[in-house]
Amino acid sequence: MLVFPYEGVVRHVLVQSAPGIPSSLWWATAIVVLVLALTALHDIRTTTIPEAPIFLGLLALTGLLGMEKSWPDAAMHLRHGIEAGLAVWAVNFMWRLFFKNDALGMGDAKWSMLAAACFGLKAVIVAWGIGACLAVLWIAAMHIARRRIAHVTFAPFLCAGLAAGIYALRFADMRFF
Repeated sequence: MLVFPYEGVVRHVLVQSAPGIPSSLWWATAIVVLVLALTALHDIRTTTIPEAPIFLGLLALTGLLGMEKSWPDAAMHLRHGIEAGLAVWAVNFMWRLFFKNDALGMGDAKWSMLAAACFGLKAVIVAWGIGACLAVLWIAAMHIARRRIAHVTFAPFLCAGLAAGIYALRFADMRFF
């Protein structure tokens, strides 16, 4: 307790943030948060989200849940991640059919997979809504400042949206759906 006096508070926030994750795996939730944040920062620098940390995180989370809770529960979390990834892929696929270019990066789909597996589909849906609003505000600010932007990296906005979504869904008693 002398080394880190807020450990109990951090543990409580991490446990409450990830429904369905056993409280004994609070540290795994912290690692998922770290992976999501670091890959969002990598997206800012390189406009790509690395696959290895995302898929290793998904694999580790599934394995830990299977061993700690149950394999059917682990499969349900993995299914939520896959559903989130497929939803983003489907939106991009439809956009590409009509407009002949990509609307979303598949890195955002992979990022959403890990986020949904840990924090749930609702949190990721809210993250996409809030992240999109934040991205539009940022684009408008760059337009007003007359700064030209060629590409918008979306993972940082998703990360901020996920934090706001988790707060709204788990701590502020806001019900979106």
